[in-house]
Amino acid sequence: MTMTTYEMARVLEQLEESPEKIMFGKLLNELGNQSGERIQSAAKQVPLHLLRDIVFQFQQVIESRKGEQVEELAKQLADQGISAEELEKFLNR
Repeated sequence: MTMTTYEMARVLEQLEESPEKIMFGKLLNELGNQSGERIQSAAKQVPLHLLRDIVFQFQQVIESRKGEQVEELAKQLADQGISAEELEKFLNR
């Protein structure tokens, strides 16, 4: 029995810190370290409907994690003594 990417993602999500989830994360991380050419070459071997599902899942994660980068930037600015108001004033020049 094969699982769709969505079904696999839901199962892995339920397992939180399972070895499978950790290994899947490492696999994705390693994929991100590959060249665009290698990623595209590998993606050509995946059926189009599965690629669309994978892209959709990644877009969902990106949307949900946008705030992380904003928080990190705010912390870095605060550590440097720059307030949000000062940054806004500078950007509005």
